[in-house]
Amino acid sequence: MQAWIVVGAWAFAVVFAVVVLGFAGYEITWKTRRLAAERAKLEQVAAELARTGAQLQAAAERFR
Repeated sequence: MQAWIVVGAWAFAVVFAVVVLGFAGYEITWKTRRLAAERAKLEQVAAELARTGAQLQAAAERFR
């Protein structure tokens, strides 16, 4: 009887560990994809800011 309790506890621990590790893997994958998408947007905004800064600098040079 006690052996079944030990086996059941170990089986539960293994299943629980698989579920937790699976969820952690999913979260890491999802956050990595989200970070890549947000990084691409940020790089686009940075490029636009650089273009705008260059235009402002050119306008300042023309004004002088």
